[in-house]
Amino acid sequence: MKTSGEIRSEFLEFFRARGHRIVKSAPVVPAGDPTLLFTNAGMNQFKDVFLGTGSREYTRCADTQKVIRASGKHNDLEDVGLDTYHHTFFEMLGNWSFGDYFKAEAIRFAHEFLTKSMGLPADRLWATVFGGEPRLGLAADTEAERLWPAETGIPAQRVLRFGMKDNFWEMGEAGPCGPCSEIHMDMGPSACDRAAEKGHVCSVNGGCRRYIEIWNLVFIQFNNAGGYSLKQLPAKHVDTGMGFERLVAAVQGKMSNYDTDVFSGLFGAIGAKTGASYGSGGRTDVAFRVIADHVRALCVAIADGAMPDRKMRGSILRSLLRRAARFARQVLGTEEPFLNELAPVVAEGFGNVFPEVGERLDHIMHVMKEEEISFSRTISRGLSRFESLAAATRLAKSRVIDGTEAFRLYHQDGFPRDLIDQMARESGLLVDETGWDKARKEHEDVSREGGVGGYRIDPALVEGLDATVFEGYWEERKDGEGQACTSRGARVLAFIEGGAMVLDRTPFYAESGGQGGDRGEISAPGFLFRVEDTGKIGDIVVHYGRLERGAASALPAEVTASVSAESRLSTAANHTATHLLHWALKKVLGPGANQQGSYVGPDRLRFDFNHQRALTRGEIREVETLVNSRILESQALSISRKGYDEAKAGGATALFGEKYGDIVRVVEVGGYSRELCGGTHVRSTGEIGLFKIIAEEGVAAGVRRIEAATGLGALDHVRKMEDMLRASAEILKSPVNSVPERLEALKKREKELSKEIEALKSRLAGESGSASGEERDVEGVRVYSAQAPVSDQKALRELADRQRKRLKSGIVAVGGAEGGKVAMIIGVTADLARRFNAAEIASKLAVHIGGKGGGKPDMAQAGGTNPSGLAAALSGVFDVVAAMAKGPAAG
Repeated sequence: MKTSGEIRSEFLEFFRARGHRIVKSAPVVPAGDPTLLFTNAGMNQFKDVFLGTGSREYTRCADTQKVIRASGKHNDLEDVGLDTYHHTFFEMLGNWSFGDYFKAEAIRFAHEFLTKSMGLPADRLWATVFGGEPRLGLAADTEAERLWPAETGIPAQRVLRFGMKDNFWEMGEAGPCGPCSEIHMDMGPSACDRAAEKGHVCSVNGGCRRYIEIWNLVFIQFNNAGGYSLKQLPAKHVDTGMGFERLVAAVQGKMSNYDTDVFSGLFGAIGAKTGASYGSGGRTDVAFRVIADHVRALCVAIADGAMPDRKMRGSILRSLLRRAARFARQVLGTEEPFLNELAPVVAEGFGNVFPEVGERLDHIMHVMKEEEISFSRTISRGLSRFESLAAATRLAKSRVIDGTEAFRLYHQDGFPRDLIDQMARESGLLVDETGWDKARKEHEDVSREGGVGGYRIDPALVEGLDATVFEGYWEERKDGEGQACTSRGARVLAFIEGGAMVLDRTPFYAESGGQGGDRGEISAPGFLFRVEDTGKIGDIVVHYGRLERGAASALPAEVTASVSAESRLSTAANHTATHLLHWALKKVLGPGANQQGSYVGPDRLRFDFNHQRALTRGEIREVETLVNSRILESQALSISRKGYDEAKAGGATALFGEKYGDIVRVVEVGGYSRELCGGTHVRSTGEIGLFKIIAEEGVAAGVRRIEAATGLGALDHVRKMEDMLRASAEILKSPVNSVPERLEALKKREKELSKEIEALKSRLAGESGSASGEERDVEGVRVYSAQAPVSDQKALRELADRQRKRLKSGIVAVGGAEGGKVAMIIGVTADLARRFNAAEIASKLAVHIGGKGGGKPDMAQAGGTNPSGLAAALSGVFDVVAAMAKGPAAG
């Protein structure tokens, strides 16, 4: 039986032998495509080719692409684990033709590989083709229908027609599109999972597991001008995709993708950690599938530069990890974090196919461990929030939890939706679907602001334009121009309403690789376009800005494109400084200090890197010294273009998550720093000037951030610090060199005074409470209520604790008001907490003071902004307790 590794290798070799370039997988974090959260198909990295905004040096290629489908249109998350064939992460095998071969060859290649290379039985393969859509005037794909029997020998009766949903591919509402053909395999009657349903008949696309889709062949032959007005494309393309895990299952004769050797190593590791075993059925098997799938997705995404956080992409990763962690705890009974310990198994499985997982293994394990530990802390906070939410719902005599508040449990506390629903059911409550959906939509809108799908202009507006020639690298200019390379004559290719211009060539650097887009102007006699930013769509550079002189209807044929020389030089200095900073961090912190991301602009630089703790003051000083020492050496940069493999073999550093071509630009400084980089740089390190670190902070688990400035920007920062120090010395009436000692003395005195104030407040609250408090017997329960002259929560809590201990059995309500703010503390002794929930009492009394209340069953708090209502709230505690004593048991 073929192993999964052999199947993958044979696929790539099959197409290499047929003239295809084998290309590397693009990262799962899409580069330069703001319309996607994750790479969700093999064609994503070739999208610019299909749109006509980019090109490649080859016309046919193949690869295995890392894919994550856990959001948007392609979202398989809810099905993962429940069935045996859905995944959030999987490999997409594919082959492409860009204006080269078309339907006949694609069909023949696919059938030949499956039957001859993989040995799948030809008599169990079925094909589907587009059957047309008369309502839209779209004809059936009779060409593909004819080619299947002619090229493969599949009988015509096993070539079936289907409609738009199954067999017509579209990139969007307009643009490239075309019919597609799918190959399905008959897994036999025993594979049907709906046999018990009355009237069910197994069929291709019939909704059961007997016939499974193996491969999808897309024939991109039309351009949709809108409303399905289709025109033949001048160049026709082939885009195919086949799920690797599903292919392995078919070749290995398994009914489940999870029964193959792709997952056996992970299942063994999960079993060793939990003591459970896969194959016992029920929720245990679901938990194994969820954990294995989600850990694979997390490893790949983190290796490619994504991080779990609260933003859209990061929140999906966080949800995956917490979903897996919950299954581990609730189903497999494992309390201790262990998901990170599965990462080495994933890295070993991917081996040299996706080596970045192994290369970043320490970082991946650290991030996953910190996230899982964080979730264990979050559970307590979320449960407390839920108790308050449930109490408020019952107080309102409702069974439906507010959807907006429930969504906070999801996006702030990290509770998966199914866990929230489970907790609600246990409390006899439901979640408001309308409110939840509204809150989710608002959250997604905030997380994904942008223009047309995230682009500032619709990519269709530049479709068909020639690729822009970038002429802003000083090492490539042959005309003797100096360092900046900031001015160039060019022809106008397009002016786009709303403020954008496209030229045939430009010195403007388009935002990419962490470097911001250039600013400047495009001018001609009687014409001036002020460039405020520069971006890129495919191979086309787009200059964004405003027209200050001239008319869009009378554009000059020739213009001068001029980048701000000062801005370019500052940006170049900051960019080269990031390379020196990266080198220095590795020297000081070790080789694991890898770049995680960066921003380079004319005013500053920001550099994110892997490290598990804050840098000490001494380490920051050492990094600064190393960088400034290299600057003072004024070493010349060496910039060249090389093959990717040659550059890597020569020690060049590649940024994880970046997509590189076969030919890369290598920026080398003095033999000690060598990186793949497409940005603008200085000619020698001496042009950077002073380097100064402004801030160092943590931005995510295992990721630190340094902000720094160079040249005049660094000097300006130093002067501001000097001014602040001198101003502080004047305020303290102290010499500059004595400021630290003077501040330390003041801090010590402040601490002493704070302790004295707290003691006085507690004493005042206690004396006042004892003198003015009221105590009653309410339905056999001792209830104490008092108003204190302070609103300090700590003092009120101490007063409530003292009175609770004095009562031994009873309920305490104390409160105070200061400066327009009101605070209350409700305390319930342990023997009464099940009958009288302090959080529920606080919520009811909070109405009087214009606020909200919540907390734990034995101790809760309320806050508000209506001091005039405090007396009513404190006296109202007797009525609230009486009502609760007469009603059903609380809590």
